Amino acid sequence: MSEFKFRQSQWDIIDKYRNGLMGISAVPGSGKTFTLSHLAAHLVQRISGRNLTQEREVLVVTFTNSAVNSFKKRIADILQRERGLMPYTGYRVRTLHGLAHDIIRERPTLVGLHEDFRIVDERVAQAIQTEAVNAHLPEWRERLAWIMKEDLSDKQHKQVFHRDLPSLFEQLVMRFISHAKAHRQTPDTLLHAVEPYDETYDFTRFAATVYRDYQRSLAYRGAIDFDDLVRLAFDALQSDPKYLNRLHEKWPYILEDEAQDSSKLQQEMLELLSGGKNWVRVGDPNQAINTTFTTAELRYLREFLTREGVAQRPLHTSGRSSRKIINLANELLRWSIADHPVTALRTAFFEQTITPTEPGDVQQNPSDAASNIYIQPTDKPLTPEEEVKMVVNNLLGWLPSNPDKTVAVLVPDNNRGIAIADALRSTSLAYEELLRSTAETRQTAKALSFTLDYLADPRQPRKLAQLYLMVWLKMKSPLGMEDDPENPRPRLEKILQRVQQVENLVWPQDEPEFDEDTIPEAWMIDLRAFLALVRRWLDALSLPIDQLILTIGGDLFTNPADVALTYKIAVVLKAIGRDHPDYRLPDFMEELRRISENERRFIGFDDAGTGYEPKAGVITISTMHAAKGLEWDRVYLLAVNNYSFPSALNTEEYIGEKWFVRDNLNLEAEVMAQLDALITGNPYELGTASRQDRFLNAAERLRLLYVGITRAKSELIITWNMGRFYQQGGNKVKQPAIPLIHLMEYLNGRH
Repeated sequence: MSEFKFRQSQWDIIDKYRNGLMGISAVPGSGKTFTLSHLAAHLVQRISGRNLTQEREVLVVTFTNSAVNSFKKRIADILQRERGLMPYTGYRVRTLHGLAHDIIRERPTLVGLHEDFRIVDERVAQAIQTEAVNAHLPEWRERLAWIMKEDLSDKQHKQVFHRDLPSLFEQLVMRFISHAKAHRQTPDTLLHAVEPYDETYDFTRFAATVYRDYQRSLAYRGAIDFDDLVRLAFDALQSDPKYLNRLHEKWPYILEDEAQDSSKLQQEMLELLSGGKNWVRVGDPNQAINTTFTTAELRYLREFLTREGVAQRPLHTSGRSSRKIINLANELLRWSIADHPVTALRTAFFEQTITPTEPGDVQQNPSDAASNIYIQPTDKPLTPEEEVKMVVNNLLGWLPSNPDKTVAVLVPDNNRGIAIADALRSTSLAYEELLRSTAETRQTAKALSFTLDYLADPRQPRKLAQLYLMVWLKMKSPLGMEDDPENPRPRLEKILQRVQQVENLVWPQDEPEFDEDTIPEAWMIDLRAFLALVRRWLDALSLPIDQLILTIGGDLFTNPADVALTYKIAVVLKAIGRDHPDYRLPDFMEELRRISENERRFIGFDDAGTGYEPKAGVITISTMHAAKGLEWDRVYLLAVNNYSFPSALNTEEYIGEKWFVRDNLNLEAEVMAQLDALITGNPYELGTASRQDRFLNAAERLRLLYVGITRAKSELIITWNMGRFYQQGGNKVKQPAIPLIHLMEYLNGRH
């Protein structure tokens, strides 16, 4: 084994830590998982030689299930191979929510739960909240109408109230409930607190009302959700000092990974569990990119790292990237702190720089000679379609000559990733998706959704024609979708759409619904086969939803992956049906639509449990958020414009500010500010939170760009586009993001 196995900064942590509070600020690629695993093994060896009558463990807490599995494997290997100890004893690795579940499950009565309580997953929680939002929204529409722009047309008003507002409120309520629970606030407490306030607080009243109904629905099921876990675990620890002391003895050391992603309540739970003594926190404040989606609050880790009595042990040396790429990442950080034109964004980063490895290090940085950085020039704007085409063409030229290299296309949102996947599907290049749902999942769900849509209303000729076109001809018919001028497909579609009595077509009696002599025999045979399948599905309508889905899937799919997906979907819909006995086919179809349109992750078909490993010669398509913790030889960063990466300027547009809401208000930000005012007693002024959210969002996007850059080992290509609505002119024409303009000038030697 190399004598340079550990860097000095890593060895200082592993060998010198005995007890107390320690904060480790780690840069990308510095080996924090490696270091924390060795520290855990070192501490396991230390406690294993003491008082063998006690079952003591080193507790490792991390953020994701994949990280749990990675830590378990690493620690077991170190204990067995390097320290001669039993591989799977003396430590426990859990996610924060998994740890909270362990604490509650051991003593559920401490927090008023039955022994057989259940936890609803994200999908069920969202479904219950959506149902409550839709139930209350009609009665609240007039009270909430003051927030809408005055110049909306009647058509726009209708669109807002039937499509945009329900979608916005689903997101708003989900975030409201999560934050309320993170601050240990009950719906009744909030509804009482909001009573004295005027109509400005009606959005909070609405959210708290939905929160109340949601909690009642959970109680009816004897269930809790993931947001309840940490809150109830904290309550359990506080309510029984003897139980808490026993856990102090059981877990004398707590090691926390990805601490930048912890919320205030999660931090308080771990501090309580550690007794404020032997607690090691590891994180990178500059990779805090989840605060928009979770209850994470970056300031708590920053405060911990500078707290009196906390030993600071930085991990700043990284062998992941070439020096060129490291210098680019460091320049983004330096410029943001010292020179960002928006002064409020100069605190977006924690001041630490990445240091390349020394000669003799076991992980040498990739050679600068083989390293390249390209940033699309500011005077060469591209449409979104041109950007995708350019990247795909570049991959077509590069990947066949570099089959031994890993490569990723990283995008700011799932929809951009879908565009890349769609473009790659027509090429010979292999790719994998780390998006909310994969192309295969979306296509399978879409086919099943079209089928359920027809079966839910089988007398509609339009839906029968849609089923014929979008499912039968695309997936089953040997005649296909060719656009031959002589092809009778368009004629058949029109005929199906105009059928007067669909039942006479599906179950013909005497007279056919149209003149069959005008359709070629081959197409008539094909149409009869389609109608026979429709009859089979209609006959299966009496089956439970999971069996109906399996019947349809069995008729449509032969590919093993599609068959497996159909089974997974059937299981999911069965669970939904169990939780919602009143659901009918349109409700199940809506669930499938959300999966097919990438609105919802299809739980069970991702790498969350096992972790993802990039493969040589296979393109990874991922959001920049999902790419954290991964690395590739070559990385493309797309859509780095001033919409996806704004700088809090008034000339920019912001994702959270909806087109139909007046005065550029961000309703989610306003409701979160109202929630904070109710909890803390701080003053609230309409509009202040929306303006502040621009700075918070822009700061997080700076860190997201930093994360994207530091995924690349040798080659980095950054592009930007003019946005979807560039043809409308004005600020609809997106520009390169301000930090990207600086990095381009830096590369060109102008700074």
